Amino acid sequence: MKCNISSVIDEVKVYLNGKSIFTPSEFKQVWSNVRAMAELTTAEVEKHGADMFLYPDDWGSIKHKTAANTYGDGYSNNGLSGNSSLFLTSGEPTRPNSGFVRRVLNNPPEVASTTTNSYGWPSLNKTTSQAIAQMRGTGAFKTGANGNAGSTLGEWFYMLKIRLVDLQPIFNEIDLVANPQLKLELKVQTGYSDIAVLGAAAGTARTMSLTSSTLVAGSICPVLLGSAGYSGANLSDGMYDVIGTTATAGVLRVAWGPIHNSITTIATSGNYFPFTQSRLNLPFYDIANPTSIVSKPMKTIKYLDCYSQMFEDQAGIGAITSNKNFSIPVASSHKNVKYVCVIPFANTKTDNYASAITTPQYASPFDSAPWTFQPGSSIRDFQVQVGNKNVFQDVHSYDWMTFLDEFSKLSAVNGDLSREISNGLIGTDKWQTAQRILVADCSRISEADVPQSIKISGTNIATQGTNLLVLVVNERSLELDRTTGEVYRAE
Repeated sequence: MKCNISSVIDEVKVYLNGKSIFTPSEFKQVWSNVRAMAELTTAEVEKHGADMFLYPDDWGSIKHKTAANTYGDGYSNNGLSGNSSLFLTSGEPTRPNSGFVRRVLNNPPEVASTTTNSYGWPSLNKTTSQAIAQMRGTGAFKTGANGNAGSTLGEWFYMLKIRLVDLQPIFNEIDLVANPQLKLELKVQTGYSDIAVLGAAAGTARTMSLTSSTLVAGSICPVLLGSAGYSGANLSDGMYDVIGTTATAGVLRVAWGPIHNSITTIATSGNYFPFTQSRLNLPFYDIANPTSIVSKPMKTIKYLDCYSQMFEDQAGIGAITSNKNFSIPVASSHKNVKYVCVIPFANTKTDNYASAITTPQYASPFDSAPWTFQPGSSIRDFQVQVGNKNVFQDVHSYDWMTFLDEFSKLSAVNGDLSREISNGLIGTDKWQTAQRILVADCSRISEADVPQSIKISGTNIATQGTNLLVLVVNERSLELDRTTGEVYRAE
């Protein structure tokens, strides 16, 4: 899986007492990645990274080829083996993606094998490992048939535990409420990718290239497929053996979805999951002395919401040979804006894939996007206007201005002014290379009660076009009665 299980969720709708308290929009869940990058600590990743599938991807393992190759075409970040230190071959990094390696190790074990126990341990005997995995709710991997046409090579069953606070920050703010009327609607990423593969003799390169990605529901491919790299005996990546030795072109389909997809049925999933529906677990409390709540039942909650909009082709299309200026207005007006994020993704209409032209970067099973973005993105003269006021006195042209003055302060302890206590997962090296989020703090010039227009401008000085995802984060509030759960005001 790709980094951060929030990428599995495409859209979240939250209703309290029948009132919608969020603005649904496409790509909104990328904000969960931004929040994780800015808020979490490495210690929290060590403790909860396994549950969240949040082991950050490296930048030094990102590669790019426009033709079929062992890592797949387009941008790829799926290397599992190779040299442990960074060295350059034709200017291209060749090293494994350590975050992907940890997520692969975090995958659930194989069950019901015909030959070996899970992990080779006697405590997980091959004849009972499936039942044990089902009772524990850990998920499982079931190997399939051989590589004959039409056969299933294997199926992963993930029992994901998603914390509501990771999806939306309002769940950190909602107070204890009697008779809560909470309704959640989750749109889960569903679809499949078809991949052209070509086998070769042992010790010879075997290649892959993306044919197409079909997104049935959602906008992101949450699956990262390992490479077919070969570094010597017993050092080949997983897909090397899957593709095999037959020097004949074939097509491999990778599908994903909730409970079932275009390959796996609900009946099959029921053999590995303890139940076949999503479950919401909420704690209930009995307050010993509710006097304070009864005397002052009304509670005002302030929380952050996010509006997202993707701008394609605005900062160049495919390969470009000259600087591309852009000036883009956000579609709707917003009030009480706290900050704006501009996230660059590669424009893939030319010079990116062998054949899957126009497939977005984040829809490729070889690319670690949307945790990583357009590698090498270079945007100068960055400016954001809220109403008729510029956020920056001078346009941001240099890396240190944008990183130190804006991004590093986002959700940071003491505004990133204290070196003794620090949080965040993105350092200068990652930000400059593969996670270049442009941030503008708009809190001082935004009006709390007056909707204002937002305009973003800059210059793309890279030699590849850029699609820009804009996230507008604003503060909203709602007033509810804690004794009845009724929402009186939501704005």
